Amino acid sequence: MEIELKLALPPQQAAAFVKRMVRRRGTPVQQDLVTRYFDTPDFALSAQGVALRVRRVGRRWLQTLKTEGERQGGLSRRVEFEMPVSRGVPDWSRFPPEALAYVPEALRAQLAPVFETRFHRTAWLIAGKGGARIEVALDVGEVVSGERSQPICEIELELKAGQPDALFALALDWAAAFDCLPFDVSKAERGVRLAHEIEAAPVKSVPLALDDGMGVEEGFAAIVQACLAQFQANLPGVLAADDIEYVHQARVALRRLRAALRLFRDACALPPELLEGLRALAAALGPARDWDVLCGETLPAIAPHYPDAESWQQGMATLEARRIAVRTALRDALVQAHPGAWLLAMQRWLLRHGWHSHPEGQAVPAAQRFVQLAPLDAWVRRALQKGHRPIVRGAREFAALTPARRHLLRIAIKRQRYAAEFFQTLFEGRPKGCKQRQARYLAALRDAQDSLGRANDAHIAAGLLTAAGREAGAMGDFVLGWLAAKQADAADGECAGSIRAFLKSKPYW
Repeated sequence: MEIELKLALPPQQAAAFVKRMVRRRGTPVQQDLVTRYFDTPDFALSAQGVALRVRRVGRRWLQTLKTEGERQGGLSRRVEFEMPVSRGVPDWSRFPPEALAYVPEALRAQLAPVFETRFHRTAWLIAGKGGARIEVALDVGEVVSGERSQPICEIELELKAGQPDALFALALDWAAAFDCLPFDVSKAERGVRLAHEIEAAPVKSVPLALDDGMGVEEGFAAIVQACLAQFQANLPGVLAADDIEYVHQARVALRRLRAALRLFRDACALPPELLEGLRALAAALGPARDWDVLCGETLPAIAPHYPDAESWQQGMATLEARRIAVRTALRDALVQAHPGAWLLAMQRWLLRHGWHSHPEGQAVPAAQRFVQLAPLDAWVRRALQKGHRPIVRGAREFAALTPARRHLLRIAIKRQRYAAEFFQTLFEGRPKGCKQRQARYLAALRDAQDSLGRANDAHIAAGLLTAAGREAGAMGDFVLGWLAAKQADAADGECAGSIRAFLKSKPYW
């Protein structure tokens, strides 16, 4: 069983990392490694989560078979079979029977090299926290498939003895010092994507596989883990890519996380230092997303109605320059917030079940402990009903609500939508009528959130244009007037209609 924590290291930090390790840990072992990965023409092995490789280490060859296992926040646990072979192709006679079960005999004849990794490894075997033994390896090189290649620059911490917490103790130090990020994608997966020419893309949230046999804290850990995974997957794109959807999906991930933490606050409270880190990351993403919506969605929809195309383009150029400046500030703010260290600290807290400990080191109150151990199914019903009530009250009074109270209603709807989505699979085995009511309820929540969200986008856009002042020229004045009219129409029309539709939907829990 291989237990490993992987970090993506910025290439410009590699020399500094080696220097520090040599100063503190001594002379490393250095190797140039070439690894061939084998699969069928249609990648049947990788589709099953199996990686088969043969690696040249000096004059020796090693063959390795790895399974999918579990991966969370850079930490992976997976079954691994490794042994020497005489040449650079798999030797099935060397694998034990339990390894052969992962590769049916019918597939073995179809296997061929599909990609390679070529990298220089600098490795240390060190002592860690609690008497742990850890192999630390810095790999710098590339993964190659045909004419295509991608760079590799990553740190692998493999646990040889001891507890996984020792890996996090080291990784947290390096994340703060070298801007490392936890990294779940194996070299094998990167090779498969390269061979298939699959480009990196923003990652949306996916349905959670919860079941009613779980306890409250199991459900909490699974939901938080999913939110962290979405944020982690989008973070490299936020820091390096131009696609604005990375920022959007990273922000959605943090919003979902904040909704989950609020939902479970009586059972699994987050420590103040982790909560503060979450706030810093959310604050960094907010302004960039607001400007992306203004320049990428709001203004293009208004542009056809403006009579002077040249004046419009001049105003847009000014606002685009502001958007780019805000994006640069976002990346600077993210680096200052050390997102890699925060993600690792969150994963360590989950691994330790940190909600069992009171901040002052005292025992968890009995009432809180009772909630933690309660069945998830019954707890969810109460939580959904608790979130439903204030929305119904606000919806019935919608016409009389002030803009500030409509904003609060939008937030309540958004939180209830996230909660309903978190627990969606818990109701899949219920009678057909329940499933239909669930679908209608979720659709009503989404429509209400979207319509109120568009009104909120218009409000934010007006604020940004007002702050820009005369920089946008006459185009800015035109847009402000347009937005004011649209906000009034939305309040009386689209928003009110979606609220009425929500009131017609019935609870399904």
